[in-house]
Amino acid sequence: MELSNLRNSGLDEVVMKTGQAAGIGLASGTVWGGVVAMHFNGPHVGSNVKYPELVRIGKVSGNYAASFALLGATYVGIEQSLENCRKKKDYINGAVAGFTAGATVLGFRARSLPTAVLSGCAIALTSVLLDVTGMKTTDEEAKTGKAHH
Repeated sequence: MELSNLRNSGLDEVVMKTGQAAGIGLASGTVWGGVVAMHFNGPHVGSNVKYPELVRIGKVSGNYAASFALLGATYVGIEQSLENCRKKKDYINGAVAGFTAGATVLGFRARSLPTAVLSGCAIALTSVLLDVTGMKTTDEEAKTGKAHH
C-alpha cells in the first residue's frame, strides 16, 4: 500500500509542476506575443472587423501563449517523469526533455523534419548547458540549501 502512495505522490508532483510550467508559459507567451504583435506590422485583419488591430494582437498573443505553454508543459512533464522513472536528477533528463519538447512542439508547428531536429537539438543543448554550468532556479536552490543571499 505504501508503494502505491509513493507512486501517486510522484505523479501528483509531476502533474503539479507540469501545470505550473504550462501556466508560466501561457502568461509569458501572452506578454511576448503582445510585444511582437505591437512591434511588427503584420497582415491586417479584414475591414469588416470592429477593432482589427486588437483582433490581430489577440491572435498573435494567443499563438505565442499556446506555443510557450505547450513547450513548457512538455519539457517539464517529460523531465519530471524521467526523473521519477530513472531515480536520478542529471543532465540526461533535461536533454531528452528538451529534444522531445523542441522537436514535437516547434517541429510540428513548422511541419518540417529538419526544423524539428534542429529545434530539439537547440533546446536540448541549452538544457544541458544550464545543467552542467550549475545554473539553478531559486526553487532548486532553496531545496538544496545553497541559496546565495
